[in-house]
Amino acid sequence: MSSTPPLTTSDTTPQTTSTATPPSTTYPASCHCGAITYTVTTPPLSDPSSTVSNCNCSICARNGYLFIYVPIADIKFESGEDAMTSYKFGKERIAHQFCPVCGTSLFGKCVDPTFFPGMVAVNVRAFKDMDLTSLKKRDIDGKSM
Repeated sequence: MSSTPPLTTSDTTPQTTSTATPPSTTYPASCHCGAITYTVTTPPLSDPSSTVSNCNCSICARNGYLFIYVPIADIKFESGEDAMTSYKFGKERIAHQFCPVCGTSLFGKCVDPTFFPGMVAVNVRAFKDMDLTSLKKRDIDGKSM
């Protein structure tokens, strides 16, 4: 069993914890107004090896993002996928996607094919009935990306 990397503010990569495939959990999620609804399938966030990323870049700090990183295929939209608005800044590697009605920040989608291709940063704050206090947080130095 591999060990989890230390939690430091110098980390700039999404978390990888083990080569074994843990069981998956499907989490229902939505924006605040319900215009955008979807599910995310990922290893259980209650698993001791799971962490959520707390990034210190300007947009993540302002929006209060708590991210997990999943392959695009692990997100299934029920409604509103085409309605999302995107915002890019700086190096324009990530399209920050949010609801145009209520403004809820939902995803950070990698649009630079050399920067975590096929992955999406999912804001777990949009997960229904998620106990955020129970999640293990990992600081990410997004200011340096």
